[in-house]
Amino acid sequence: MGKKMGRKPKPINWDKVDEMLKVGCPGTEIASYFDMHCNNFYSRVVKDKGMPFTEYASRLHDVGNVFIRQAQYDKAVKGRDNTMLIWLGKQRLNQKENITPEVDADTTHQYLEVIKQLSCLQSAKKIEQSNETSEPKSA
Repeated sequence: MGKKMGRKPKPINWDKVDEMLKVGCPGTEIASYFDMHCNNFYSRVVKDKGMPFTEYASRLHDVGNVFIRQAQYDKAVKGRDNTMLIWLGKQRLNQKENITPEVDADTTHQYLEVIKQLSCLQSAKKIEQSNETSEPKSA
């Protein structure tokens, strides 16, 4: 029987990998953490976990998202955090702030005067154009 060639595989703490994926670490960072090339790490995921890295990472990333949502919800509802309640209402319930600009009477009056002046100018221009088209052309 011959000896196997190559290095002994580096140990991987899969619990640590799971934790890192839940918090959103990319595979390249995890591979670096275990002092291995990312391609070797991805191959080990396939070998040890029986699925491609992207599928494995996606599942654990989703678990991490659940933890974040739960913490936000707990802070808002159980912790009675008004800021977080408002944020969750906007995100999940499509709640919005109705902001109506305050316009004082003087400003409104000024706008109306400008509109009247524009209207008068438009009327004068129409009359002028009408006069130009109705004048006989000289030869």
